[in-house]
Amino acid sequence: MDSLLANEWTRLEETSSLLEPFAVSTDVLQTDAQSLSNILPSLLDLECHLQQFPSLVSNMLKDLRSRMKDILDPDSEIFDPLPASASLLNPTIAKLLLVRARHDRNATWSTSRQRFGFVDQATRC
Repeated sequence: MDSLLANEWTRLEETSSLLEPFAVSTDVLQTDAQSLSNILPSLLDLECHLQQFPSLVSNMLKDLRSRMKDILDPDSEIFDPLPASASLLNPTIAKLLLVRARHDRNATWSTSRQRFGFVDQATRC
């Protein structure tokens, strides 16, 4: 006998679809075959995924940005450029980031440029 109401099932399905990308990213990134270059794209994908549920997860999105500001926020005092540099030096990932930036010039290009602009500055002589 089913003890959950229809709206409770709906909420469980929404929660499951919300958390599934986190489970996938965790499974993928915890393997020994992954490199540092995969961290930033995974975080960007999770950030994008959370933005699709604005009313439901605003605190989760804020928490993700706060906890990962050393990787996601180049203006942070504790910003570590190594993951972004690794992503740009990996040809497969760099190509995906640049293609993604070209398709969404308004949001992603400015975000990518902000996040990766330091690489250009750091590599200048």
